[in-house]
Amino acid sequence: MPVIFSNTDKLPCALRFALLFILFPGAFVPVFSQSPAKAVNQKDTVEVLKIEEHTQKIFIEYPDSAIIYMERALALSEKLNYSNGMAASYGWLAYLYEQKGEIGKAIDYNRRSITLFRKLQNKKQMAACYNNIAAIFKDRGQIDSALAYHEQSLKLRREIGNSALMAVSYNNIGLIYSDQGRVAQALETFRLAQRYALAGHDTSLQGTVFQNIAFIYRTQRQFTDAFSNMHEALRISKLQKDAYSIGYNYSNIGGIFEDAGNADSAMYYHRQALAIRRKIEDKQGQAYSLKNIGGLHRKQGLADSALACFEKSLELFKEVDDMRGLANVTCLLGEIYLGQNNYPTADEYLSRSLQEAQKLGFPSAIRDAAFGLNKLYRKTGNLQKALAMHDLYVLMKDSIENDETRKAALNARYRYEYENREALLKSAYEKERAVSQAELRRQRLIRNSILAGLVAVIIFSVIFYLQRNRIKKEKNRSEELLLNILPAEVAEELKAKGSADARLMNEVTILFADFKGFTMLSEKLSPKELVAEIDGFFSAFDRIMMKHGVEKIKTIGDAYMAAGGLPVPNTSHAADVVRAAFEIQDYMLLRSEQNRDNNKPVFEVRIGIHTGPVVAGIVGVKKYAYDIWGDAVNTAARLESSGEVGKVNISETTYELVKDIFVCTPRGKVEAKNKGLIEMYFVERLSV
Repeated sequence: MPVIFSNTDKLPCALRFALLFILFPGAFVPVFSQSPAKAVNQKDTVEVLKIEEHTQKIFIEYPDSAIIYMERALALSEKLNYSNGMAASYGWLAYLYEQKGEIGKAIDYNRRSITLFRKLQNKKQMAACYNNIAAIFKDRGQIDSALAYHEQSLKLRREIGNSALMAVSYNNIGLIYSDQGRVAQALETFRLAQRYALAGHDTSLQGTVFQNIAFIYRTQRQFTDAFSNMHEALRISKLQKDAYSIGYNYSNIGGIFEDAGNADSAMYYHRQALAIRRKIEDKQGQAYSLKNIGGLHRKQGLADSALACFEKSLELFKEVDDMRGLANVTCLLGEIYLGQNNYPTADEYLSRSLQEAQKLGFPSAIRDAAFGLNKLYRKTGNLQKALAMHDLYVLMKDSIENDETRKAALNARYRYEYENREALLKSAYEKERAVSQAELRRQRLIRNSILAGLVAVIIFSVIFYLQRNRIKKEKNRSEELLLNILPAEVAEELKAKGSADARLMNEVTILFADFKGFTMLSEKLSPKELVAEIDGFFSAFDRIMMKHGVEKIKTIGDAYMAAGGLPVPNTSHAADVVRAAFEIQDYMLLRSEQNRDNNKPVFEVRIGIHTGPVVAGIVGVKKYAYDIWGDAVNTAARLESSGEVGKVNISETTYELVKDIFVCTPRGKVEAKNKGLIEMYFVERLSV
């Protein structure tokens, strides 16, 4: 299934192949019955399967030989009228010719597949072929054709009612909208993909769609939404124990932090990605992680550290034969050596980068290499070469900017079409209104005679209607205020009985969050500014709690208290509260960066979590407040005060409930005020 990849990551060739042909299920195994006119010789069919098996082993290293073998398999299958062999051969040849750049042949073999599958009335495989043709057209920039084929694929998948494959089609269409800059339509289409992926129990695709949505928010610089969706993708990949995807998601979260200007967090996640990729021996992933880490070192002025990372990255790119990665990292190495006035080495790397980029046709890589060479030749006095590189740089820069202009024009076109459609609807409405007014004038004389007798009734009805609406609005307002103060279940009990009973909750998870050094920080702000800051923090915390199904209990000065598993008990309360704590941390990281940029005090938060029994109920008879009591509340407060900034500190009771979901670091027994020694743990992100 196609996936949006940021400039920090790329799929290895073998995985690209696997993703391409997962959309072509069944084409490579015997699933079709043979023609009744001719029985297929078992020995000959085995020969066809042997050729296909051999092709699968050699196609990456020897693509031309793979084509020869598959053409031999196709000829034998056609001679035998062996539908399985023909289908497999068509699919292989379409893929091999696409990789070779012979797009016409690739499309032709895909269309032959469609003809065969239509004859066999196999809509599922027809849809897969349409999908593959659409992918080819998208790669060639023929967007209208790509969309048309994706729509044909989606239509067939609707007819067979396959939710998982419908989700794939919606995801692919969303990718095209995203590439065009049609943000609203892309998000709407991705939401449909999520819905059908859920219906089709395709958890992996759900993770992919979260990545794609995160990419959109990242390009729009809406980093909070980008983080939220990428963390969902990470959560899914960890639940599936998919180490490859975990590394990919860590890398993208690092990229988001980098875009947001948070170098420390970016470095943390890029190193997490590198550790995972080393563990699973993903050499290509390691190369990209090292390139990302080197880029951060370079921004921090650590040239030697950056060089070490880039050189190791280059070795890995050579080993896995990733020419695009090689072109990018050789350019980065050349730029560093140029900055160190090591002109011969800079020339060697930049020239190699340009050569590889031109060979592969990557405009942005060509632009970057030409820019570096232009600076080099100007410094060394080779003005003729400098001019040539300047012209190449401008050409590539214009090409990239023209592509952006094309996207902007598409946006304008879609907006124009929308406005035209609205204008036509308005015109039709005006015509209908004119006809209605003429009819009203004709009937006015008739109505006038009746109207006088109905005036009193109407006046009474209006008064009754206004009074009823006023009462309804007041009732709705009261409902809203009550639900803003109390949980829905408690509010319903209070309305029904006039009171709400206190309840013993055997197991809830309590969260305390508190700002470090709040008193000193508050002295640096005016009262108005301080209230605005705290309101901003607590409002964000409220939204996070609602998202994770956690009940806010109250705020006490600069402390925030919430609990999961009440008023309705559930089994996920501990994990829900921990996830909410992580999201609070991410939000605080972003706000801290914004405050630094605006020269405002930076607030840091400690979070403590404990699980235990509480009594929950309403306090007071006038100003109602829903609250909880018990030793577990006091223990949670001590967990917070014994924690550290940027960490989620949990008790042993909570640890037992989340240890299979999250990685936890034991702290041993820690002294807590008035509680003695308590076994505590720091929670990391979701476990692998």
